Amino acid sequence: MHFYKTEGSSSLIGTKPYVAQWSATTWGPIPMRLFFNQTSPYARKVRVALYELGLNDIIQLVEVDPWLESRDFTDANPLSKVPALVLANGTLVTESDTIAQTLHGLTAHSQLIPKEEPARQLCLGRAALCQGLIDATFICAIEGRRPSELRWADWVARQERAIARTLSWIEARFDLDDRRFDLGDIGLACGLGYLDFRAAHLSWRPERPRLADWFEHARVRSSMIATQPC
Repeated sequence: MHFYKTEGSSSLIGTKPYVAQWSATTWGPIPMRLFFNQTSPYARKVRVALYELGLNDIIQLVEVDPWLESRDFTDANPLSKVPALVLANGTLVTESDTIAQTLHGLTAHSQLIPKEEPARQLCLGRAALCQGLIDATFICAIEGRRPSELRWADWVARQERAIARTLSWIEARFDLDDRRFDLGDIGLACGLGYLDFRAAHLSWRPERPRLADWFEHARVRSSMIATQPC
């Protein structure tokens, strides 16, 4: 897990978690902040989790362009990557699954990650595989942003083969239960949404009817609609 304490911060006790940070002009409470980008599938996972956990009113959303490496953002997260969560006590948490697990720990009666085994292990295993699915799609998208003469076609082809294998593996082996929406399901829904957004040419649905049917239910959840990339 990635946890770092920012300098010059302390905690205030209250009904909602806040961090007090000094500035040259004033002292004042600053709520927990989630830095995100609208098109990032990694940030979308966390934003969906926020909606599912009912934490929207507690955590301030701060939209940034991580590619700009602005001073305001890199002061909060030197990696200049999204998502990044700054907790009430100034602790920085990075990586989407780590942030989701942190949010799960902040919420009483959270169903994001099951407590009992083997359900917990299965959930985290599904989440990890779907993270890899998102990674492969993201690599293809980033490669497509390069000038054409600098693109590595074999590298993209390898990622697309990995995507196809993974989707077929999920189709055959995942317990696709539309009554459940845990961290593994959130990762899968965001992964499929990102495929539609950035790699629609792969046309993944025809050969995977179970997965396509599951996604039709998942994609219309209020948390998914509210976080659609644009």
